[in-house]
Amino acid sequence: MKLSVILPCYNGSATLDVQLEALTRQHWPGGWEVIAVDNGSADGSPEIVRRYQDRLPDLQVVQAYTPGTKRLGVPHSYNTGIKAATGDAFVFCEADDEVAPGWLEAMGQALADHPFVVGRLEHRKLNPAWVHPPYGDGYQYAGLARYRTPPHLEGASAAAFGLQRAFYERLGPLSLEFPMGHDMEYSWRAQVAGYALHFEPRAVVHYREKTRLKDRFRQGRNWGWDSHRIERHYGVPPRRLALAGQAVHMLRLLPAGIGAALWAATGRTGGRRQLAEWVFNFGWAVGKGRALLTRSTPAAPPAADRPAAEPVPPLTPQP
Repeated sequence: MKLSVILPCYNGSATLDVQLEALTRQHWPGGWEVIAVDNGSADGSPEIVRRYQDRLPDLQVVQAYTPGTKRLGVPHSYNTGIKAATGDAFVFCEADDEVAPGWLEAMGQALADHPFVVGRLEHRKLNPAWVHPPYGDGYQYAGLARYRTPPHLEGASAAAFGLQRAFYERLGPLSLEFPMGHDMEYSWRAQVAGYALHFEPRAVVHYREKTRLKDRFRQGRNWGWDSHRIERHYGVPPRRLALAGQAVHMLRLLPAGIGAALWAATGRTGGRRQLAEWVFNFGWAVGKGRALLTRSTPAAPPAADRPAAEPVPPLTPQP
């Protein structure tokens, strides 16, 4: 089974070398290739990738951005990379992370038996102590998170996805309708269609957190926005008085934010960690509140972004 490693990039020059070096240490006996997908970088990222031409197997750089058009997001880059790939399965990684030794082999072995594989995210190696997970080892380290409310489906990060080609062709491309939550939507789409997500703990990805507060706020806001829109897309009924409840929740967050900011001003790691966590959570609340104010239901992935013969995925579980 040949593997295609899909690596999207947009202005990733600050961290790209770390990931590329990590990829040079990977092995897979069935053969593999690396498809780097540039989304119109202006910082020389494609040139950095090309320096590894002799160190990575069948490395190619493809363009996801057409000058003069709207720049589409990460899911478009993944879909573009897959169109250029020749492997029997696709393994995703990102330009600001670092795959651990043995990652590719673990993903390949799991993909031999499972159509949808998700690796482990490790949150400490690439991050300062003040953005380490405040509780436990962080998201997707010990397993997959299950949604607490109906439809109680598992979600996963695309930074650690592995997909068999036949599975991807049946399920269709990642949706451009959810630029930040495309991985959550794809995970849900798979489960609704009757597929299970296989968590592979041996396939470790060192995940890089956002360290600028405005980036953490923006990330939380975008995830809050997309997560609620995905709920609506899959028919999750809104809670009674949801908008009013969200407004109250945001007001209650404000005193905690002031306290976190004062503690962070002392320079202590605990204070900076609490502020970083609060900024992300407040961003999420803002994004969800905005989504509640927008009543339109997101459409299914557009026909132009799906295989011609592929139907829109059903929104109710298969019997």
